[in-house]
Amino acid sequence: MNLPEFIKTYEGKGVDFDGKYGNQCVDLARQYWQDVCEVPKQPPGVEGAKDFARADYTGTGLKFVPCEAQGLVAGDVVVYSSTTTNRYGHIAVVCANVGHGVHIVLEQDGFNPNGSSYFNWRTLNVLGAVRMLA
Repeated sequence: MNLPEFIKTYEGKGVDFDGKYGNQCVDLARQYWQDVCEVPKQPPGVEGAKDFARADYTGTGLKFVPCEAQGLVAGDVVVYSSTTTNRYGHIAVVCANVGHGVHIVLEQDGFNPNGSSYFNWRTLNVLGAVRMLA
């Protein structure tokens, strides 16, 4: 499966990859890593999405790359830091980087019961990206 097929398959649908806690942002990322990246094993569990910035990717075929939003490319899984209203941070699949500090992602979170959807994000709070090893 490639990124456009993943988007077509999951847009508007809730994804609960691990069967715990409902449809969370991390579930969509893990589904992406399985379906598109075909990782041999998933990264270990984390407390919050922001913790993927320091996760152990040994044996997964993935790596974390610290970068700003301008460095994101389609296919990255962007990791956002915590905020005053969300201590867990956020994670989403990058569909496009349109420049000027804006990137388009496919995301979902537990606060939105409508499943995954497109969203335009600004550069705020980007810690970096999880990418496939080259």
